[in-house]
Amino acid sequence: MKYLKPIVILMAVLIFFGTSAIIYIIFDKLFSKNELIFPHKDELKQLQINENSEIINTNISDDKLILTIKLNQNYQIIIYDLKSGKQLYFFETN
Repeated sequence: MKYLKPIVILMAVLIFFGTSAIIYIIFDKLFSKNELIFPHKDELKQLQINENSEIINTNISDDKLILTIKLNQNYQIIIYDLKSGKQLYFFETN
């Protein structure tokens, strides 16, 4: 029983900080000014994807579009910035 008071105080502090962190994250997501600009069809043609290629995987991470493409036995990884609308990196593997 002598440890009950510190445990209750610790739990109250954890609940307070946890709730305030959740509220902060929600308000940050609601009122943030970050907008992603998805590229138009003309800009996507600049990625130089061949007609015979197969898109294996597509991911959107933060403001980046990551494409994994297979052409014959070669794989290509293209990283595309959605904010600026430009291709950042191009990797080709065998």
